[in-house]
This record gives sequence, C-alpha cells and structure tokens, in this order.
Amino acid sequence: MKTKLLAGMATIFAMVVFANNALAKEEHTSAALEHATAAANATDSAGVTTHATEALKHIDAAKTAHKPHPAMVEHISQGEIHLKASLDSAGKGDAAAATHHAAEAKKHLEAADKE
Repeated sequence: MKTKLLAGMATIFAMVVFANNALAKEEHTSAALEHATAAANATDSAGVTTHATEALKHIDAAKTAHKPHPAMVEHISQGEIHLKASLDSAGKGDAAAATHHAAEAKKHLEAADKE
C-alpha cells in the first residue's frame, strides 16, 4: 500500500515539474516573440530599441528551456542575431533596417514558439 502511494505521489510530482517546465518554455519564448513583434511594428528607432531590448532579456532563458530541442534553439538563436542587428541599426538611426531585422527576429521566434 505504501509503495503504491509513494509511486502515485512520485508520478504526480513528475507531472507537476514537467508542466511547470513546459509553461516556462512557453513564457520566455512567447515573451520574446511579443516584444519582437512590437519592435517590428515600431515606427521609430526608439520604439525598436525599447522592445528589442526587452525581447533579448528572454532569449537566454528560452534557449535554456528548449535545450533538448535543437531546432527550436536554432530559431531562437537566429532571432537573437536579428534582434541584436535591429538594435545596431536603431542605434545608427536607421529605423527601416531596425524594423526589418525585428521582423526577421519575429519570424524565427514564431517558428520556435510553434514547435
């Protein structure tokens, strides 16, 4: 009886841990995607900078959470590259290039969020 109870409790614990990890994956990737989308829709360099910076804050956690899924990590990494390029362009006052890179980041983060 005790063995069955302990096995049941261990199963429930494992399910809770797995569910929390799945939610964390969704939270960071989705947050990065949300900010990348806002950066892509920004009308000036300041808006791109604000949102791309916020998106980048979630990238490392998203990559860590998706570590067992290399294809997702690759999309997140490509999104990171474009977010950094958007910040570089925004810093130079080139809002068109900044929003272009933010839109590319958005595409990669959407792909990661779907997988």
